Amino acid sequence: MKKHLLFIAFAILLLGCNNEKKDSPASETANEATKPPALVKENFLVTDSSWGNITENISKEELVTAFGAGNVKDETICGPECIDSIRVTKVFPDTQKEFIIYWKDGQYHKSVRLIESNQPASPYYSSYGIKEKTSLKELLAINGKKINFMGFGWDYGGYIQSYNGGKLANSKIRYRLECATNENKSLIGDYELDTTMPDVDAELDNIFVSQVSLSFIIETP
Repeated sequence: MKKHLLFIAFAILLLGCNNEKKDSPASETANEATKPPALVKENFLVTDSSWGNITENISKEELVTAFGAGNVKDETICGPECIDSIRVTKVFPDTQKEFIIYWKDGQYHKSVRLIESNQPASPYYSSYGIKEKTSLKELLAINGKKINFMGFGWDYGGYIQSYNGGKLANSKIRYRLECATNENKSLIGDYELDTTMPDVDAELDNIFVSQVSLSFIIETP
């Protein structure tokens, strides 16, 4: 009788252990589901609210955790016309994947104002497929209406000023243009150009996107 009772007790104990083992993976899965999504190094899509997985309220500490301390570097750079110095953070500095983070005043390293990339062969692109080297002709076809931009050859040269109510008009993603040739002197200077002008129309294939940026503050191009 005692042997029989001991056998039953052992069987109950064994069953309890098996159930505990079965519950453990489910518990771990539940815990994994509640974890925040990790930043992905190879996410190059830029939207109106994110640069890859990076959003407005990311901190420098989170960038270091995601990309490694060696890939995140603070620098002081010259502002337009070198009137001011600006403190920025570069991620993947001096590589094709480099992007620059401009922080909000008073929230340095805590809240992002602007992110930009201007490296040759930069991999970052918008949902329309716009990226570095996209031609003005392609940009015009996507927008559906004329595009106004500043003339080339100075600190604000090539910045798009207006999409004139086209598809890109309300986007927080900004583009800066360059011209592959400087032969057309009418495109160089501190004045506004647009794609209906004959001199611009003749260079639509030679003018291309050289910088992609995402602004987290309200700006009117």
